[in-house]
Amino acid sequence: MTSREKILSAIEGINLPSKELPITPIFEGLSEDKHAFFFEMLNTLGVEVIVSDNDDQLKDIIKEKQQDGKVYSSIPDLGADDLTVNKDEMANLNLSVIEGQLGVAENGAIWVNGEDLKHRSLTAIASHLLIVLPYHKIVWNMHEAYTYIKPQDHGYGVFISGPSKTADIEQSLVKGAHGAKSLIVYIQK
Repeated sequence: MTSREKILSAIEGINLPSKELPITPIFEGLSEDKHAFFFEMLNTLGVEVIVSDNDDQLKDIIKEKQQDGKVYSSIPDLGADDLTVNKDEMANLNLSVIEGQLGVAENGAIWVNGEDLKHRSLTAIASHLLIVLPYHKIVWNMHEAYTYIKPQDHGYGVFISGPSKTADIEQSLVKGAHGAKSLIVYIQK
């Protein structure tokens, strides 16, 4: 028996009693309005926030961005380009329009479920990213968010918080190095 087999055999022979995971309490949000707090956090992160109950404004943004390049939308009927999402088309992608499932007020993060995307890289490959989020899908904090999203039920998902930014040791800020140069969050009332 090799050392590896001895170690694995010893580990398999350990009988520990099973323990239930502790229940994490739901921490109450601040006394402020969670929507206003979420919008303020997004603005702090350099995100353009549009609150509207009119999808015509959303279609106008898409038309404007189409003048500068291709636009992909995971949301049907918005007038975006019909992309097959291959590497050649993705190289010239100006805007990705995706649907956010949940917004988190405490940090301005938005949960995007990968099952709604044709390709995972659509959240990072386009020059600009537009996330459509329903007004009623905003929660106070990450504890509350995880009770809704159930990440174990999804193959892929990601929290997005602001446009891509990085800085080197000389403190030179670079936008768009690891993702979209800008983020627009369109809140549907």
